[in-house]
Amino acid sequence: MNSNKKIDKIAVENDRLHVFYKAGAKNEILFSELKDIFITAKKIKPHYEFLLIMFSAVITLFTIFYLQASLSLFILSLLMVFLIAKMNNFKRFEITINLKNGISIKKTVPLKLKNETVNFVNDVRKKVYYNEVEISNKIH
Repeated sequence: MNSNKKIDKIAVENDRLHVFYKAGAKNEILFSELKDIFITAKKIKPHYEFLLIMFSAVITLFTIFYLQASLSLFILSLLMVFLIAKMNNFKRFEITINLKNGISIKKTVPLKLKNETVNFVNDVRKKVYYNEVEISNKIH
């Protein structure tokens, strides 16, 4: 089950994660409830890529039939270069937090915050590991 709420911010406290939603709500997740946390790179979806290609084909047909040939080739080449550059550079990242009860929380992160987000995920993993070590030491 995925959480459909828009996440504003995720913060770490001693033994828990605080998830702040854009609606103003707050959720606390204990490290013991956390199954895993990771970051993934997302590229443009194939059907959006297909739509961009179809859009460029429609523009090409329009320029061929209604504009001069030299102008249509110039516009076509500019459009194709723009679309190819946009499709290759479109990247976003997503933090996924999976809980033991089956709930999955996802937050989209822009490319410019990638390094900061990777460091955040690594810090959370370290704290979860140390929390599990403390719990196992208390048991023995």
